[in-house]
Amino acid sequence: MCAEGMDVAFRLANDGGMRIGTFALILVLGGCAKESSSAIVAKVEAAGAGDLRSASPQAVESWFQQHRDLALEVRQLCQPVQKSAPANWADSTEGKVCAAASVASVFRFQERKGDGRGFEAGK
Repeated sequence: MCAEGMDVAFRLANDGGMRIGTFALILVLGGCAKESSSAIVAKVEAAGAGDLRSASPQAVESWFQQHRDLALEVRQLCQPVQKSAPANWADSTEGKVCAAASVASVFRFQERKGDGRGFEAGK
């Protein structure tokens, strides 16, 4: 009895069920839009960050903390792009890179040069 049921199920799958499922899968995958290329993302990847599409926002930010000069440069490149970006831009690779560069460039410590004079309390 079970063998007959399996045969019927396989015939149904091979007759049309499988074709419909395959067609639906192609439609779903074909509807996925690929991100357009970005000069900002290309610049950061060329600097050694690797494939940024698959990197987490935290990983990108951590990488920028080790490359603070580039983070500042990328932050400046992102400002005009962000002003005219659509709402879903922050979810794109470029948006993720720009957000990470912005966070990493905030804490940009530079050594201050003094005049060599010190101050003492009460004098």
